Amino acid sequence: MKLSFQLKAAMLGTVSGLAAIGIAFAAGEMFQHSSAASAVSGAGLVIPAAGTVEQKGYALYMQNCAHCHGADARGDEGPDLHGVTESDARIVSLIKDGKKGEMPKFSTKLNDAEVQALIAFIRSLKG
Repeated sequence: MKLSFQLKAAMLGTVSGLAAIGIAFAAGEMFQHSSAASAVSGAGLVIPAAGTVEQKGYALYMQNCAHCHGADARGDEGPDLHGVTESDARIVSLIKDGKKGEMPKFSTKLNDAEVQALIAFIRSLKG
């Protein structure tokens, strides 16, 4: 059975149209998910509101800490930072002086205000 040229064109047009609709839906899902995730970083870390000390701490965390503690602060080489119970003084000591063989010291890299911003960010992390 031979199909006419018009019938072949109609079938090809229908298949192409259905493929285009499928691609449009798939693209819509991708864009919808990326826009919904815009307030979340990495693997689910909520980014603090702009202009807050926690947001400044977040930026410092991503530059200085994420490579060991993970992009989501759940730990990688370093421990999970969600729900930290150490005192602020202990955290200051750990950040500035480090922990031999486990964590580098940041006393020459971060000033006191930056350390306090990091602490504010760490305190904002919920378990």
